[in-house]
Amino acid sequence: MLHTYYTLRALADEWRRELAGSLLADAFSQERDELVLAFARPQAAWMVRISTGSFRYLFRAEGYSRARRNVATLFKEALGRTLRNVRVAERDRVLFFELDDGTRFQCWLYGPHPNVLWVGSDGQVQAAFQQCEAWQGQPAPTPRPAPEVATFEAFRARWRSDRKTLVQAVASAFPLFETLLAQETIYRAGVTVQAPAECSEAELRRLYEAGRALEAELMHPAPRLYEADRWTVHFALMPLKHLAHLPCRSFDSVDAAVRAAVRRALAARAFQAAYEPLRQALETAVARARQEQRALEAALARPDQAAQYEQWGHLLMAQAHQVPAGAKVVELPDWFNSGASVRIPLDPTRSAVENAQAYYERARQARQERDALHQRLEAVRQRLPKLEALRAELEHLDTMAALRAFRQRHADELARLGLGRVGRKSSEGIPAFRRVPLGQGFEAWIGRNARENEELTFRYARKYDLWLHARGVAGSHVILRVPGRNRVPDRKVLERAASLAAYFSKARGSSVVPVVVVPRKYVRKPRGAAPGTVVFEREEVLLVEPQPPEAVQAENF
Repeated sequence: MLHTYYTLRALADEWRRELAGSLLADAFSQERDELVLAFARPQAAWMVRISTGSFRYLFRAEGYSRARRNVATLFKEALGRTLRNVRVAERDRVLFFELDDGTRFQCWLYGPHPNVLWVGSDGQVQAAFQQCEAWQGQPAPTPRPAPEVATFEAFRARWRSDRKTLVQAVASAFPLFETLLAQETIYRAGVTVQAPAECSEAELRRLYEAGRALEAELMHPAPRLYEADRWTVHFALMPLKHLAHLPCRSFDSVDAAVRAAVRRALAARAFQAAYEPLRQALETAVARARQEQRALEAALARPDQAAQYEQWGHLLMAQAHQVPAGAKVVELPDWFNSGASVRIPLDPTRSAVENAQAYYERARQARQERDALHQRLEAVRQRLPKLEALRAELEHLDTMAALRAFRQRHADELARLGLGRVGRKSSEGIPAFRRVPLGQGFEAWIGRNARENEELTFRYARKYDLWLHARGVAGSHVILRVPGRNRVPDRKVLERAASLAAYFSKARGSSVVPVVVVPRKYVRKPRGAAPGTVVFEREEVLLVEPQPPEAVQAENF
């Protein structure tokens, strides 16, 4: 109900009584898509904040404050004039602030192109908050009053049986109603059918009478907020019977209720913007850790081939004289299994001894791989409970203060997981690249698309940083940020960064990926090439296993 004509009408009535006769002291914007009109008297000041962004709002705050920088002063020629009247258009959601020289601010907050226009006494737009050049000199748009539904016949004529829901049909029949008022109308009318086409004539009449009764109540606001959940409050201009089960807070004025509702919504949006990316990142980290644990356990459950390779090597070495030259397979007595024969695949280009040595090498590699699997499994078994504990603790947070405390309390753990900056705005104008701390002061910055790759490599990377990319496949640019010009990363840090470059590439599914490592100063973009395309020289190639950020940080847990 926050955005209805009825709310604007009630606000206009209250603001007219309190603001009429005050001076327009300032008009500025310091937040994107938000205009502030500051009014003042000798002993008092107020700011009317108007948003034309994705979340549209209008409320008044007491006092006056303005940032020292990154602020645009607007409507300079209107400043210093006296506010004569505040009114709302007849049955339309357009609010007017009328000044003593005949000019007015015309606030169109709803519809596809919300704006605040400063309109001269001749009806021509002198300036606009949005798209000022396009509006200057144009005639101000005229409000369009919604039809008044004063009889049952008018209501019946507007009834749309083809609407999907009863709420939509009621809101269509009463054009100034939104969802909350339509739901209250249905509740008070006692109509239980689901489809508009199923309404009987008697039920339609009850809906009409309930809606008209609501319109009469809206003439005498009794504002309140209903608490639906920790994120959602419903603003209402009067008691709503269908929400009577919810906790409710009453207000002495519509102005105070609207201010509380908008601030609550802004706080909830800010919290969600910081909370939700972190929650999703932890959910993803937990899911990946569980998937990795299952994959490692499955790999270790398979038979260990190291012993078999070693036995084949022993048999070939001991019975080399029985192996024909150029054979692709040989059948020999298996001294390790009661003398039964065993078939051993061979490389026909190698001798029996060379084949035996190859099997010894394969046995050594298989043991190393299995040891590595055990180490990774142990690491993920230690990491997973910590991730689950972080996620469980996060789920109980519901305020920005609690979220900040959570970040501070677990700063080290979140940084090791590469989640330290998730949900935070980048500082100093630097895009929010993926950032993964690698220890010893080194950090990997990872581009997320072609445009970010180009910005990262050619705008934000320093000449002495290292540039990494999976060789021969599409993928993210990774910059290994060096903490000092003379610092040289050790092999472990290089391999961590290379594992990230392999993971954020088309070769993610490979077991081993070649990754190019080049000092940034040897990377350049060919003339006319597409964003993200580079050529380089003096590269080094590392062979690494693709690893996500949380796995790269596993050894720090």
